[in-house]
Amino acid sequence: MKSERDSELEQKLFRLKASFLAEPYTSSGLRIEKLKALKSAIVNYKSALVEAARKDFSQRAELDTVMADMIPTVNHIEYICRHLKNWMRPDKRNPGVEFLPSRAYIEYVPKGVVGIIAPWNYPIQLSLVPLATAIGAGNKVMLKLSEHTPRVNDVIKSILLDLSTECTVIEGDAQMGVKFSELPFDHLFFTGSTHIGKKVYQASAGNLVPVTLELGGKSPVIVLSDANIEKVVLDLAFTKRTNCGQICVAPDYVLVHQEVFDAFVAKLKEKLTSINTTDDSTGLLNERHQSRLVSMLEQAESKGVSVWHSKPLEAAVANDFGVHLVFEPPRGLKVMQEEVFGPILSIFKVRDLEHAQSIVRSTEVPLACYLYTSDKCAQNDVKYRLECGSLSINDMLLHVAVADLPFGGVGSSGIGQYHSIEGFKAFSHGKGIFHSSDKAWRSKLFDKYSHVIGKILTWLYLK
Repeated sequence: MKSERDSELEQKLFRLKASFLAEPYTSSGLRIEKLKALKSAIVNYKSALVEAARKDFSQRAELDTVMADMIPTVNHIEYICRHLKNWMRPDKRNPGVEFLPSRAYIEYVPKGVVGIIAPWNYPIQLSLVPLATAIGAGNKVMLKLSEHTPRVNDVIKSILLDLSTECTVIEGDAQMGVKFSELPFDHLFFTGSTHIGKKVYQASAGNLVPVTLELGGKSPVIVLSDANIEKVVLDLAFTKRTNCGQICVAPDYVLVHQEVFDAFVAKLKEKLTSINTTDDSTGLLNERHQSRLVSMLEQAESKGVSVWHSKPLEAAVANDFGVHLVFEPPRGLKVMQEEVFGPILSIFKVRDLEHAQSIVRSTEVPLACYLYTSDKCAQNDVKYRLECGSLSINDMLLHVAVADLPFGGVGSSGIGQYHSIEGFKAFSHGKGIFHSSDKAWRSKLFDKYSHVIGKILTWLYLK
């Protein structure tokens, strides 16, 4: 039996669908106008977003909110505005000589109402970038914000006030997320864990709703013997401190060639020890996430695994957790079974690239893989033989901010892509159009000579 809340959700969806059907295809100019209004509102609410994020997390650095949350959002909106007119052009196809003078092309039309479920770790970017992409594709949006970021949610609702005819905002707990996933959207977009992603996929299947799932997984770093160790260490230290490691593409484990293993570990410990904890650094979301990470580390130590702490574990708190290294943990431990989503890094010594890739293949398909080497053969080997959502060579994280690259996982790390034209196409239906003359000459030929035409086609294609 449906509750009053269920009925209210459905009514909001049906109102959006009715609004879409009243104007199902808008011009590029009108879409760009809406996107520019969204960008302007984000910029105007900069201070409010920084303060709200600081309060929602145990502690959050302004740098993380501005550099990793707001700037990528604005950059993606500007990119969509620059390219949208070109993306909307019909894609000409060849009908084949046998169907001349007909024309064939693909028209990218909006799907209708897109449901978006946003996570808490980057509450601005991961809600507003898919929203902007869906609006750019001409859709209406129902946006479910995370219950873990209520203050940021309030600011986002203010940002979206002038787009109230385009977007309806929903808030609520996990139960609301279940009800949201069961709605008959025209497309459903989810960012979050693989575990929850599977449930969203199952719920949406009841209405045959197409989905884009941006999930996580255990992203590896492969460090070969010719790697620039100093760069690897600097990138790792930056990555595991950025947003306190609460990033879907943050590395979970490092596979280091045995020739440089000792030097790498020594430099990494030295760098992590030298990092000064300041008031302007991001902490874990809350104490529950702190307890989850502490449990991982305690389990590893109880099994006799070597663990190094930049900060004593008994002194680690949500807003100052430190960074922790786990050496050669067995596969059955939580630190290797679960996505870490925090400042913990497992480290393995490997014999060669093949050994490293065999370890990666023994886990679920990662959302991102990081390879450090100048060896072109090794780079090509990983490009073509290692399954992962995206590959970054001699760098870390930055690929996510490249507006012209698609972003998405494969297998357990996700379904579908967004960013760039791939996002526009994900939220559009590529409608195939076959356009012929209204003259009847070809129809008359088929009517009188279909048996002759059949013989000719048989001779052409099946001889």
